[in-house]
Amino acid sequence: MRKNHPFTLLETMIAATILALAVASTAGIVGGARSTLLRAEQRWQEQHLLTQAVELFLLGGPNAPYIDGFLPDGYSAECSVYAVEDLEEAALEANRGWLLCEYSIRLLSPDGNVVGSTTVRKVLKEEDVE
Repeated sequence: MRKNHPFTLLETMIAATILALAVASTAGIVGGARSTLLRAEQRWQEQHLLTQAVELFLLGGPNAPYIDGFLPDGYSAECSVYAVEDLEEAALEANRGWLLCEYSIRLLSPDGNVVGSTTVRKVLKEEDVE
Protein backbone atom coordinates (compact mmCIF):
# COMPACT_ATOMS: atom_id res chain seq x y z
CA MET A 1 0.00 0.00 0.00
CA ARG A 2 1.06 3.48 -0.82
CA LYS A 3 1.00 6.22 1.73
CA ASN A 4 0.24 9.86 0.85
CA HIS A 5 -1.21 8.83 -2.47
CA PRO A 6 -1.26 11.95 -4.71
CA PHE A 7 -3.99 12.37 -7.33
CA THR A 8 -3.18 11.13 -10.78
CA LEU A 9 -3.57 13.29 -13.87
CA LEU A 10 -6.58 11.24 -14.97
CA GLU A 11 -8.38 11.76 -11.64
CA THR A 12 -7.69 15.51 -11.79
CA MET A 13 -9.00 15.73 -15.37
CA ILE A 14 -12.19 13.85 -14.45
CA ALA A 15 -12.78 16.16 -11.47
CA ALA A 16 -12.22 19.25 -13.64
CA THR A 17 -14.64 17.91 -16.28
CA ILE A 18 -17.34 17.26 -13.67
CA LEU A 19 -16.82 20.76 -12.26
CA ALA A 20 -17.05 22.31 -15.74
CA LEU A 21 -20.29 20.42 -16.46
CA ALA A 22 -21.77 21.58 -13.15
CA VAL A 23 -20.86 25.21 -13.86
CA ALA A 24 -22.27 25.00 -17.41
CA SER A 25 -25.56 23.46 -16.27
CA THR A 26 -25.89 26.02 -13.47
CA ALA A 27 -25.35 28.87 -15.95
CA GLY A 28 -28.04 27.38 -18.23
CA ILE A 29 -30.50 27.11 -15.37
CA VAL A 30 -29.84 30.68 -14.22
CA GLY A 31 -30.16 32.02 -17.78
CA GLY A 32 -33.45 30.19 -18.31
CA ALA A 33 -34.80 31.40 -14.99
CA ARG A 34 -33.85 35.00 -15.80
CA SER A 35 -35.58 34.77 -19.19
CA THR A 36 -38.71 33.32 -17.58
CA LEU A 37 -38.67 36.06 -14.95
CA LEU A 38 -38.39 38.82 -17.58
CA ARG A 39 -41.32 37.37 -19.57
CA ALA A 40 -43.42 37.09 -16.39
CA GLU A 41 -42.59 40.69 -15.47
CA GLN A 42 -43.66 41.87 -18.94
CA ARG A 43 -46.96 39.93 -18.70
CA TRP A 44 -47.57 41.35 -15.22
CA GLN A 45 -46.95 44.91 -16.45
CA GLU A 46 -49.35 44.49 -19.37
CA GLN A 47 -52.01 42.95 -17.12
CA HIS A 48 -51.58 45.83 -14.67
CA LEU A 49 -52.00 48.38 -17.49
CA LEU A 50 -55.12 46.54 -18.70
CA THR A 51 -56.55 46.62 -15.17
CA GLN A 52 -55.92 50.37 -14.99
CA ALA A 53 -57.72 50.84 -18.32
CA VAL A 54 -60.68 48.78 -17.07
CA GLU A 55 -60.94 50.95 -13.96
CA LEU A 56 -60.78 54.12 -16.06
CA PHE A 57 -63.53 53.02 -18.43
CA LEU A 58 -65.79 51.59 -15.72
CA LEU A 59 -65.57 54.79 -13.70
CA GLY A 60 -65.50 57.35 -16.52
CA GLY A 61 -67.48 55.60 -19.24
CA PRO A 62 -66.33 54.29 -22.61
CA ASN A 63 -65.23 57.76 -23.77
CA ALA A 64 -63.33 58.65 -20.61
CA PRO A 65 -60.43 61.03 -21.32
CA TYR A 66 -56.90 59.85 -20.60
CA ILE A 67 -55.09 61.43 -17.71
CA ASP A 68 -51.47 62.53 -18.38
CA GLY A 69 -49.16 59.69 -17.41
CA PHE A 70 -52.03 57.22 -17.19
CA LEU A 71 -50.37 54.76 -19.59
CA PRO A 72 -46.68 54.62 -20.55
CA ASP A 73 -45.65 56.32 -23.79
CA GLY A 74 -47.04 54.57 -26.83
CA TYR A 75 -49.56 52.36 -25.01
CA SER A 76 -53.25 53.03 -25.57
CA ALA A 77 -56.59 51.48 -24.66
CA GLU A 78 -59.88 51.15 -26.50
CA CYS A 79 -63.35 50.55 -25.11
CA SER A 80 -66.63 49.56 -26.75
CA VAL A 81 -69.95 49.04 -25.00
CA TYR A 82 -72.57 46.61 -26.25
CA ALA A 83 -75.89 45.39 -24.92
CA VAL A 84 -75.55 41.79 -23.77
CA GLU A 85 -77.31 39.45 -26.18
CA ASP A 86 -76.61 35.98 -24.80
CA LEU A 87 -79.40 36.07 -22.21
CA GLU A 88 -82.91 34.67 -22.16
CA GLU A 89 -85.29 36.79 -24.22
CA ALA A 90 -87.10 38.13 -21.16
CA ALA A 91 -83.80 39.38 -19.71
CA LEU A 92 -82.79 41.26 -22.86
CA GLU A 93 -85.31 44.03 -22.30
CA ALA A 94 -84.44 47.06 -20.23
CA ASN A 95 -85.74 46.99 -16.67
CA ARG A 96 -86.87 50.43 -15.45
CA GLY A 97 -84.45 52.06 -17.88
CA TRP A 98 -81.46 49.86 -16.98
CA LEU A 99 -79.82 47.35 -19.29
CA LEU A 100 -77.05 44.77 -18.83
CA CYS A 101 -74.14 45.77 -21.05
CA GLU A 102 -70.68 44.49 -21.80
CA TYR A 103 -67.55 46.62 -21.88
CA SER A 104 -64.98 45.26 -24.33
CA ILE A 105 -61.59 46.73 -23.43
CA ARG A 106 -58.33 46.25 -25.35
CA LEU A 107 -54.79 47.34 -24.47
CA LEU A 108 -52.58 48.23 -27.44
CA SER A 109 -48.78 48.23 -27.40
CA PRO A 110 -46.73 51.06 -28.92
CA ASP A 111 -46.55 49.14 -32.22
CA GLY A 112 -50.37 48.81 -32.34
CA ASN A 113 -50.65 45.12 -31.40
CA VAL A 114 -53.27 44.01 -28.90
CA VAL A 115 -51.40 42.87 -25.79
CA GLY A 116 -54.43 42.29 -23.61
CA SER A 117 -58.19 42.38 -23.70
CA THR A 118 -61.06 41.70 -21.37
CA THR A 119 -64.80 42.05 -21.13
CA VAL A 120 -66.73 43.27 -18.12
CA ARG A 121 -70.50 43.26 -17.68
CA LYS A 122 -72.13 46.26 -16.05
CA VAL A 123 -75.67 47.57 -15.71
CA LEU A 124 -76.08 50.92 -17.49
CA LYS A 125 -78.86 53.37 -18.17
CA GLU A 126 -80.52 52.51 -21.47
CA GLU A 127 -79.65 55.87 -23.06
CA ASP A 128 -75.92 55.37 -22.36
CA VAL A 129 -75.76 52.30 -24.64
CA GLU A 130 -74.65 52.91 -28.23
